[in-house]
Amino acid sequence: MVTTRARREGRLGASADTWSDGIASTEREDEETTTISTTTASDEESGGDAGEETSTSGTVETDVTPRGGDVGDARRVVGTKPSDFGFKTPPKLVVFSGGTAMNTIADELSAMTPKVTHVIPVSDNGGSTSEVVRVLGGPAVGDLRSRCLRLTDDSTPEAVAVKELLGYRLHPTDSDLAREEWYAIQEGNHPLWEGIGQDYANIIRRFLVHFHVEVSSKPIKERFDFVNGSIGNFFFAGARLFFRSMDAAIFLYSRVSRIPDDTVIAPCILHKEDERVNLAAELVDGTILRGQNEISHPSIDSKKFSKNIVVSSSSKSPDVVRKEFWTTVLTSGELPESEPHEMWGGLAESSGGFKSVRAALASGSLIDAAELLKSRFDDIADTPLSVWDVNKVVTAYDPLPSPIKRVFYASSLEESDDNFEVHPKPNPTVIENMVDADAILYGMGSLYTSIIPNLGLKGMGAEIAKSKGKKILMLNGCTDRETGSMRASDVVQAIVDAVNMRYTSIETDFTVQDIITDVVAPRNGGIELDTDVLDAMGVVVHQCDSDPAPNMAVNSRHYDARAFVRLLGDIIRSP
Repeated sequence: MVTTRARREGRLGASADTWSDGIASTEREDEETTTISTTTASDEESGGDAGEETSTSGTVETDVTPRGGDVGDARRVVGTKPSDFGFKTPPKLVVFSGGTAMNTIADELSAMTPKVTHVIPVSDNGGSTSEVVRVLGGPAVGDLRSRCLRLTDDSTPEAVAVKELLGYRLHPTDSDLAREEWYAIQEGNHPLWEGIGQDYANIIRRFLVHFHVEVSSKPIKERFDFVNGSIGNFFFAGARLFFRSMDAAIFLYSRVSRIPDDTVIAPCILHKEDERVNLAAELVDGTILRGQNEISHPSIDSKKFSKNIVVSSSSKSPDVVRKEFWTTVLTSGELPESEPHEMWGGLAESSGGFKSVRAALASGSLIDAAELLKSRFDDIADTPLSVWDVNKVVTAYDPLPSPIKRVFYASSLEESDDNFEVHPKPNPTVIENMVDADAILYGMGSLYTSIIPNLGLKGMGAEIAKSKGKKILMLNGCTDRETGSMRASDVVQAIVDAVNMRYTSIETDFTVQDIITDVVAPRNGGIELDTDVLDAMGVVVHQCDSDPAPNMAVNSRHYDARAFVRLLGDIIRSP
């Protein structure tokens, strides 16, 4: 194991050539592209972050062909080319997004052009990413890993096996079982290694072992918890620490995953290598929220699923946690008649007057549904539940005490730190790729914690304004905790304000048309499309085919991903 700084720097200096050549030499000569007919899956397109697309303990990703299959991810449009979208040469795009909301669209974009720069925020402080940051410092890599994983080649059985390994998650609730599983993986004794050739396996395992050495050498009080850990995150962190460079880590991951050379995945900001990246929000009422999770989806303890909240209207335990209740259900074959709060616990009635989650959803009130659902979970919190990231489903619609005024980067998340606002600069890679881009796309995702962190950066406004390409905003399919009742024009204004660094000492005054030229909305979407106001702003409005979001409230829509990409091509080619 190489651990000295000198040897690390030696590797880094040769990374662009040595590693590229070494990894490329392992690629199989018999890779053949198979043309398949697809229907677009839209599981991650709810308009906000919808949870990470990874496997959990004992399972592998359900969206890839099992190892040994002839065809990889059935969502990928294989065999299409730029000319199918009306282009003689592939257009060059810069996409600002984050989380997993844009992943299905990213698949379809790769069918139109490989020349896409995916700009990703690195300020997430939740999920398994937070444990890596807590122990090792540095930026959050979860969203970078998610996008890399989505774009990973899966055209051969070995490529599918690599994708399964890097997309795998350890046991979601038991620290001891997760640690045991991790030891088997990093020692090379886990079934996930089957199907991966020796050359690739050696490269991947080398950085997993390096990650293990780094976290194992920390003081006892900083002991790393492997629960729900992402193997892809561990590989990313190991490579970053080895090379002392996030760019080198992304390069290595891209080569191992066989992502096209013209496709770039880049963190949004320029930062010191071991520096933690923090996000904060100022609300209209002056409240300061510290940390992306606190802004977007306040965390529930996923291991014990408990909060110090008492919401039950009854002193007895909810029926659903009692053995006798389920015995009756199994013998009778049906749920007994009872009030929802008696069966599930929690509130008897929401703030809006709804007694059941079903009734709230049927009326289109996600906030009331979330309030009831959250109270149910709180009331059965003593029962360990393997339900990870439920906070994203529930608290993403838990209303904020006041609308968001702005988000900004912070030097720390400590409440005692009063002078903590900082103004980082954009990643030079992002600026370089914007210069000749045919279009800039502000993608789907949480407005204030996924999209705006990519934009509220010192000097970013001037670079976007200089771009000659179209600047296109893709509206989400519904509102959420961050956007509340915002209309389309409010979303446009929020982005323009962020790019202009409004409410700071370095505020600029670029116009709406300098920053956004077009808005695309899903037809019948949940965000009010106030076209008259958008017209007055000088923004061209487009509507795209969409489908109802399954298991969501009224007016929540998923984009038809293929229809969106074709519409995007039309917008780029238009005068």
